[in-house]
Order: sequence, then C-alpha cells, then structure tokens
Amino acid sequence: MIILRKLLCLFLSLIDVIIIQAGGSEKIMKKSDVTVTMNKYSQYQTINGFGTSACWWAQLTGDSPYADEAAKALYSKDGLALNIYRYNIGGGSKDNPNSRISGSRATESFYYYNEEKGKYEYDFTRDAAAQKMLEKCLSYGCIDTVVLFANSPHYSMTRTGQATGGQEQYFSNLPPENYEAYADYFITITKYFLEKGVPVKYISPINEPQWSWGGDWVGQEGCHYEPDEVLALYKVFAKKMKEAKLDVKLMGPESGEISDVTKDYFDRIYNDEDIKDVLGSLAYHSYWSDDKSWIKKDFGEFVNEKYSDFNVDMTEWCELPCSHSINDFEGALIMARVISQDLTMSNANSWTSWVGVNNYSVNENGEKVSDGLLVSNEEFSELYTGMRYYALKHFSKFITPGSKRIAIKFDVIKERLMPIDISAYITPEGKRVVVIVNEQDVGRNFYFDILYGNMQVITSTAESQFKTTYSGHAKSKVNIPAKSITTIVYE
Repeated sequence: MIILRKLLCLFLSLIDVIIIQAGGSEKIMKKSDVTVTMNKYSQYQTINGFGTSACWWAQLTGDSPYADEAAKALYSKDGLALNIYRYNIGGGSKDNPNSRISGSRATESFYYYNEEKGKYEYDFTRDAAAQKMLEKCLSYGCIDTVVLFANSPHYSMTRTGQATGGQEQYFSNLPPENYEAYADYFITITKYFLEKGVPVKYISPINEPQWSWGGDWVGQEGCHYEPDEVLALYKVFAKKMKEAKLDVKLMGPESGEISDVTKDYFDRIYNDEDIKDVLGSLAYHSYWSDDKSWIKKDFGEFVNEKYSDFNVDMTEWCELPCSHSINDFEGALIMARVISQDLTMSNANSWTSWVGVNNYSVNENGEKVSDGLLVSNEEFSELYTGMRYYALKHFSKFITPGSKRIAIKFDVIKERLMPIDISAYITPEGKRVVVIVNEQDVGRNFYFDILYGNMQVITSTAESQFKTTYSGHAKSKVNIPAKSITTIVYE
C-alpha cells in the first residue's frame, strides 16, 4: 500500500496537474495556474476617475491640425474616457522678457503688463490655444473635474522676477508679503473659468514644493516651499476662498514623490482647521517608486490610518527617466503596474498621468522616446499613439467615476505570483471589472469564481493592443498571455 501511494504521488507530480471542484463541475488545473475570488461586499476606496495634465502641450496642440484628434483620443468615450483635466495656470514665462526658459515650456499668462497703461491687468483672451483645447475636450461630455494648477506664482510676484525658481537652491521664490496677491490672482482666474461654466472642482497653487526649482539651471516653471511656508500660504488661500465664497476646493500640495516629507505636508494641512474647511484633496505624485511596492504599501497604510474619510489623489506620474520608446510595450507594462499599485497599495482615489501629449526625442537606436500618452513632433504636425496610452485605457475605459475597489484574492498553487498585479472594482452600474498586469515571461490560466452573466476580455500585448479576445457568457478559465495587460468586464 505504501509503495502504491508513493507511485501515485510521483505520477501526480509528473503530470503537474490538480483536479478541483468549482461550480459543481470538475476542472483540471496546472500547478502554475491562478485561482481568483472576488467579494463585492468587501469594499475599499471610491475611485473618482482618471485624467491627464494639459501642461504644456495644450497651448500648442489647441491650434494644431491634430487638436480634434487629440481631444477625442483622450476625453471621448471612444478614447480613454478621461474625466479629470488639469489646466495649467502658467506663471507667464512667455511674457517675461527676462525669462530663463523658452519654447513649449514657457507659458502665456492671463495676467500681463500693459505697456500703455503701465500696469499689470487681466486679459482672458490670452492662452487662447490652451483654452480652445479645454473646450474641445469638454465637448465630449466625460469631464466632471477640472483642476486649475500652477507650477509657480506669476513672475511679477516672485523675489527674482522669474517663474522658474530662486537663484539659490531650496529657497522659496514667493515672499510672504505676496501671499495675498498670489491668492487674489488665482481666485480671479478661477472665477473666470467658473463663469464660463467650466467644472472647476479644485485649485492647486503649489506643485512639488520639496524640489529646489532654482540655481544655475532650470528646465521649467517651479517654486520651492518649506513645510512651514506651504502651511502659511494655504492659510491665506483658505481665508481668501472663504471670503470669495468659491464653490471649489483646495487641492495639494502635489508632493513630488511618496516620502516622509509628503506625510509631513499632509499632516500639517489636514490638521489645520482653517485649511481643512476648504480642503478637498490631499494630492501627491508617484514618481521614483515604480519598482518599490513596499513604499506604496507603507504609504497606503499611512493614508488608511490617517485619512480614510478623505480624498487622497495621485495627480502626476510618468516614467523617470523616460527610457522606453513609444513603441516599446515594456513602457506600457510599467505604467499599468504603477496604476494598479497606486490604487491597490497606496489607496489613491484617482489617478492622473503627467501629460496627454508631448513631443519626442530620438534615442541612439533611432527610436522615438516621449512621456506622452499621445506623441507629436516639435511642430505638432505629426501625432502618434504611444503604448502607454493603452495601459491607461485598460483602467479608465471601464472603471467609471464612483466605482469602488473591491476585495480580490488570488493564489498560485506552485510558484510565487509576482510579478503579476491584479485589482478588481464594482462600477456604479453594477459591473465588475478586473485588471491583470502580467509582467512574467510566461502566460497563465486564471480561474474565476463568476460563472453567470456575460463577460468581455480585452487584452494588450506587444503584438496587438486593446483587442477583444472574448465576448460571451461568463466562463471560469481565462488565458492571460505573457507580458500582457488584460481587462475583464462582467456584466
């Protein structure tokens, strides 16, 4: 009898399968297959949506032949169906004769110096191409959240007369005596957009405050703030917003990475009663932690402990350094992993990419490299779709605003599952959505516990992107290819 048992065990190990019961029928699974169960009654954060920043491409694309195509690709239901639009309130570097930057990153401001009158005043016909781009994107009806954000105060308010940081490293370029002027300026611009009917939900006057944004070389507009300065400026904004009775909330401080200083910013802002009255979102950027899941996990635990009743939004990410070409699917896999982990580990309520469109450089292999979802040349006379576009589409197209992330359990019988990321959601319409990012070199069969209703399987690989690979009655077994992103939608 002992010999027979040993032979049987040897036989099972050789054929490398296991028979299990599921839904009243037997199925044969390889030991490397994955079983998945979902629990829609065990829910986590609400997903408020997905978006991108219009900095700085909108001021060029808005007047280009590709304006309509870009708007449709990003903000229509046929495209990414994004609902969050970040409009850059530029610091006026394009208007400043002493600007340290030029080209596409130099912004045109609504606030300008009128030579005839000898004073600064507002002209809301300015930044016309960027406004035109916003209007085109709004016309598709998906946008419910516009964020007005600034990298720097207007250059006329800064210590250096520049919107590109101080002459010294880690030195705030906005003097305290100009805090009120900056708040008044921002609120005036906000009122203009609100009167136009633009759905401004948040204003964000600080961006990545921990970075230096100064010194001998600068690449864009920016302004450094110490934590005490962030708190002091936000208190002025809170006072001015209450006086103006604006129907918008404060967002911030858009910390440049997940770190201890981000936690410090969040605690100071959240625990100040004056600021909290107008605060609607604690915002951070997910740079520099693409392959550091433990950092995201630690941050998510901090967020859950401190701010479980509050919106915490991931408002900016792109791959840094940007090393994958626009046609390299590896870049899409990295982006999909970051989105999945920001939602599941960091518990973000929304996820916004850095830029919707950007121009490209050419690497040593002659490949186009860009951090945009859509990619153009410098003259904006060409437009390409980058692989990262499809990474975001696997989430934004199906996880509609108001969806809840739900519990999902998965295990692999033989091997460690990583690097595979899985997340699950239930939409306001009652659909269940599962997104699987498989960075492994092998495909796997996934077995799901939903065997009723209909299901749709959408898959992207290096060979084909966003293809419906199955549509019909829900089935247990779904093959997830190697190096792929897959979305499964259960009706």
